[in-house]
Amino acid sequence: MQRKLALLLIPAVLLIVLLSSDFSAEIVETQAAQGRTADSRSVWDGIYTAAQATRGKTQYEVSCGSCHGADLSGGIGQPLKGEFINYWQGYPLNSLFTRIKYTMPSGASASLSDAAYLDIVTYMLQMSTFPAGSNELRMDALEKVRIEGREGPQPISNYVLVRVVGCLTPGAQNTWTLSTASEPVRTRDPEASKDEERRDSIAKALGTQQFPLRSLYPAPDPFRGHKVEVKGFWIQGANQHINVNSLQTLAPTCGR
Repeated sequence: MQRKLALLLIPAVLLIVLLSSDFSAEIVETQAAQGRTADSRSVWDGIYTAAQATRGKTQYEVSCGSCHGADLSGGIGQPLKGEFINYWQGYPLNSLFTRIKYTMPSGASASLSDAAYLDIVTYMLQMSTFPAGSNELRMDALEKVRIEGREGPQPISNYVLVRVVGCLTPGAQNTWTLSTASEPVRTRDPEASKDEERRDSIAKALGTQQFPLRSLYPAPDPFRGHKVEVKGFWIQGANQHINVNSLQTLAPTCGR
């Protein structure tokens, strides 16, 4: 059964960041070059085709244009190009896809097919001047494509909310570590992942990172040795750790 550990105590500086109106700005600072694999790409690498974006334009006009404007410049809804795309810098393209799928169209979220949402995303990329290529964007590529500026990925800032997958390992004096952990990726949602994001965490491979975990309550003993997802503030420096906001089990073992 899925369980979530709630964070009860957040250091004052982090609580201020979380509750302040500037929180969104803080967590969208440019992201680290985080363990990019040979098949990882960015939105500058021609990850969709012009024909796919044309399909997306047609679908957008039917499902989105009345709220967000015929040219994505906004209306009842916010603009969906330019600064909107820049707001997602440092995130995998899957994060943008998931947000669109589960919030739009207004009053009918998740009512389109994945293919339709995928085409709409490519139209948004085209309208924000990211180049087309020779191969269509596929669902299984979304997590491998990063949204980033022309200068490429940058380090994750201190105190940023991240999502990490690893093995929950006990230590001395009731301490806990996330071992064989994946590279941290930024997230906007401090709650345990659901839907597509949770499925992505389940599929994510373990890595080589080690992160001491702080502010765990209740004690996560039932998940000892489990593959888990942790969301929390990544505190960097000599005493690096993750200040946990949520923890959920993904699998009862940590086999690679």
